Amino acid sequence: MRDGEGEFEFGSVILTRRLILRHPDPRDREAIARLAANPRVTETIAAAPGDCGGISFALVERDGGAVVGTAAFGPIPDRPRAAEIACWVGEPHWGRGLATEASQGLIDHVFADEGILVLWCSNRPSNTRARRVIEKCGFQFRGPGMVRSPTLNVAVPVERFLLDRRNWVSLKSWGAPIPRKERRDAPRNNAA
Repeated sequence: MRDGEGEFEFGSVILTRRLILRHPDPRDREAIARLAANPRVTETIAAAPGDCGGISFALVERDGGAVVGTAAFGPIPDRPRAAEIACWVGEPHWGRGLATEASQGLIDHVFADEGILVLWCSNRPSNTRARRVIEKCGFQFRGPGMVRSPTLNVAVPVERFLLDRRNWVSLKSWGAPIPRKERRDAPRNNAA
């Protein structure tokens, strides 16, 4: 968020071990549309927070540059200091851990903003693969709900999950360091 204004801004590119999460260019959007046209993908997508004033990312393999899916985060109306995230990977790339890797990178990026205290995500109850990703990322089940599917344009049942900053910090303390956002114009200190 921008200096307490309550607006989301597009941050830097997010790098994970195998992926680049970046603002999609026209070629990325075409590849994402092709992946999303698959009915097995369409029926699993629960939310698109990038469509509600948030930020969308293309998921691009670092090795080879293939677009494998998309991720997004955005504000939740009437819930200050909360955001929602979403991520999906196209069927040809399922089973490789890319959704987990992208989700963890996105979660770290969003929580690096000190103003965000809570992250939410939704999952279609029939999507057991996504539920495993959500649980691996530390989200906790909060109950059922309904959302308008961005791909089907109808209301669909979902499971709602929450991850708060305190639990994220605890999870990060067991493993990887907590990332800090750097200002793009700030000089980098490379001294050891």
